[in-house]
Amino acid sequence: MGKSGEIRYAPSMQAYLKKHGPVTANHTIKVDWKREGLSFVLDFTVHKRNAIPWHTDPVFTQDWGKNWGLWNKDVMEVFLQLRQNPNDLKAPYLEIQVSPLNQPFALIIVEPRKTFHAPKILNFHSRVSLEDKNWTGRIELTLPNELKGSLLYGGCYSCLSEGPREFYALEPNPEANPDFHRPELFIPLDEQ
Repeated sequence: MGKSGEIRYAPSMQAYLKKHGPVTANHTIKVDWKREGLSFVLDFTVHKRNAIPWHTDPVFTQDWGKNWGLWNKDVMEVFLQLRQNPNDLKAPYLEIQVSPLNQPFALIIVEPRKTFHAPKILNFHSRVSLEDKNWTGRIELTLPNELKGSLLYGGCYSCLSEGPREFYALEPNPEANPDFHRPELFIPLDEQ
């Protein structure tokens, strides 16, 4: 904490997401994140290379617990996993999503595609801005008590466009179909 009580973050880390698959990308996505203790901030910019409208749906709400299926529209995602050691691949992780309309979604994944639940308590805020072909945003959260460990691993992802869908990741999986729920592909999100 700083003198006035504000959180002082370590230097941020930056990256560009890579598109899954061989087709030319219609977007560029820059992410910038920082962590201090249990506080995590992700800033992102999605730049659209074409004039196709953002793929959104106003049916989704501002309640992160009620937006099941949000990932079928345009979303930015971050998965965060605290590990006791670098090989702790079975530790639960937090999935956060935000749409261009600032509609949120959150889930704790205990076992990918098998065991998951809404976080019991989650301090999570987001804000977005849309200008022409740019969607910028910030996700701020406190890692929930359901995650244990000191080493932060995870990834940033995006699902974009109505058709054909485009999928982006810090570390895309090598198979033909995109799969974000791969803890073995999570990277260290702290400076090592």
